[in-house]
Formats: sequence, structure tokens, C-alpha cells
Amino acid sequence: MSSSEENPFHNKSFGEWGTERSRAHNAHNHPSGIAEPSHADELITRRLREALQLVDIRVLDHLIVADNGCLSFAERGLI
Repeated sequence: MSSSEENPFHNKSFGEWGTERSRAHNAHNHPSGIAEPSHADELITRRLREALQLVDIRVLDHLIVADNGCLSFAERGLI
């Protein structure tokens, strides 16, 4: 394995890396089986969006996966 394969940042500045990956999704499961967002889910999504905006990365969605289905923050208008 070459050094560039071992290190995805090899020969790239952070700015170039950020623009190549300018969108993000977040997902996690709810072991409770219910795909409703908690206050903590909403808070961490907001903080993640704010932090990634600093490096020009847009959070497109936050998904919660559970026994009763999958919830999309984007579809609910929460992002």
C-alpha cells in the first residue's frame, strides 16, 4: 500500500479535502425501536450542522433507524 492510500489527506490541503466532500449525512439507530428524534438528537444535529458549516460542509440529513422504520430529519423539516 502506498503512502497516499494509507493517508487520504496525502498531498491535499484541508480546504481541498473539504470541497471534495462538501455534503454529509448522519445516521444512527434507536435501540428502543422507536424512530422519533429526542431532544439530544435535535441538539447534536444542530451542533453538527454549525460545526461543519465552518468548513463549508452541508449536512443533508440525519437518519434515525429503528424497528418501526426510518425517520429523516430532512423530510420532517428539521434540517
